[in-house]
Amino acid sequence: MVDEPVVPALEDDAIDEITVRRGPSRMSRASIILGIAPLVGLVVFLGAWQLVVEIFSIEAYKLPAPWRILRHIASDPGFYARHSRTTLWEAFVGFMLAMLLAIPLATAMALSRFIDRAVMPIAVLIQVTPIIAYAPAVVLWVGTGFRSIIVITTVVCFVPFLVNLVSGLRSVDPLLLELAHSVDAGRSEVFWRLRVPSALPNLFAAARISVGLALIGAVLGEFFGLVKGGLGFALKTAQSRGFRGIDQVWGCVFVLAFIGAVATFLLSVAERAALHWHASQRR
Repeated sequence: MVDEPVVPALEDDAIDEITVRRGPSRMSRASIILGIAPLVGLVVFLGAWQLVVEIFSIEAYKLPAPWRILRHIASDPGFYARHSRTTLWEAFVGFMLAMLLAIPLATAMALSRFIDRAVMPIAVLIQVTPIIAYAPAVVLWVGTGFRSIIVITTVVCFVPFLVNLVSGLRSVDPLLLELAHSVDAGRSEVFWRLRVPSALPNLFAAARISVGLALIGAVLGEFFGLVKGGLGFALKTAQSRGFRGIDQVWGCVFVLAFIGAVATFLLSVAERAALHWHASQRR
């Protein structure tokens, strides 16, 4: 009988050392690749846009090239920074007001079927009616300026927060609810320990949706609110100049897209930090 070669057993410390050496390096490479993926996609998109404009000789008044738009923004960054601050503040205030108003109402709807059935039809009517249809009425109701913009932005963001929070507060695992009742847990304890953690992913999902809606509401409010600042005002001014304002129109579009992208990224970072325990973040 031939003796089998004896393979020396690795000590636990050696195994841990190998794991430490290999695991993080692979994870770091994967993280870097995933981190640059959005940048790669953006560069490919803008590059394809630039090529299409150049290959087909598309006139600037129809579709300006991205490089032309970026050069225009760089030619007067103070102009866009000033108007961006105004629009960003309006969008932020409306966003926060919508969330703060939706939280208590969503809690009441999640705990009471009667309140849910009474409120949901109104929420649906608000959601399905285009905001541009009643934006002029809002301006006539609350007046021009900052107040009307905040009301419009809040209304636009309110329903996504409300619907998602109600769904999240009700999405608690029934087995966990039975377990809580079996140990005589009170309603407040069930709410804070089970319903609130269950609703957090929905809250962040609603926030990501509402980022774009808040910018839409702020720009639309600036269109109708007779203000003298903000990217909506800059868009309206550029539009009135016809072909001469085409660069400013697209410059405002690019800046709004940049603001929305940065806000969405910051929300994603906050979500990963707050929901590191949730299954949706383990990937």
